[in-house]
Amino acid sequence: MSTSTQEKRTELSDSQKKFIAPFVKMTKDVFSMMLGWQVDLIGVLTNDTSAPRHDCSGIVGLSGAIRGSVVISVDQEVAICAAGSFIGERPDSINSDVIDTVGELANMIGGASKDKMGIPGISLGLPTVVTGKDHRVSFEPGAHVEMLQFSSPHGPLTVEIAVVGLVL
Repeated sequence: MSTSTQEKRTELSDSQKKFIAPFVKMTKDVFSMMLGWQVDLIGVLTNDTSAPRHDCSGIVGLSGAIRGSVVISVDQEVAICAAGSFIGERPDSINSDVIDTVGELANMIGGASKDKMGIPGISLGLPTVVTGKDHRVSFEPGAHVEMLQFSSPHGPLTVEIAVVGLVL
């Protein structure tokens, strides 16, 4: 997306607030219930594909009534600490346990949010995880993207929701 079509918003429309509310709630709930962490929403960017990604991203596809994807992106420290909470032992680096953890977080947040959206007929794909500094996640041309920025006790994370054909 070109710079001229990027938007940064501080004020969200009522339809945007309604759309992102399940993702905010479920992100907070999943991190609280599964990891015992408090995460706080610190910002929302709309259609800003230039925002930096973190070290590890879990991606789940949406199909059916809505087409798009949900991306959970976390710094390495967040990923490693989350995996340590899940398995009871802190990994030294991004390994298969860390990748599984990030995929499971994406699956839980995406699935629970999908259920709370109140739109019947949405299916969720299996999670895919991408790792590496400065990696890119590309969305379908014309997708509407909401990037939810959160803070956690172990570092920053984002939840991006990219949908095609939904007017907000």
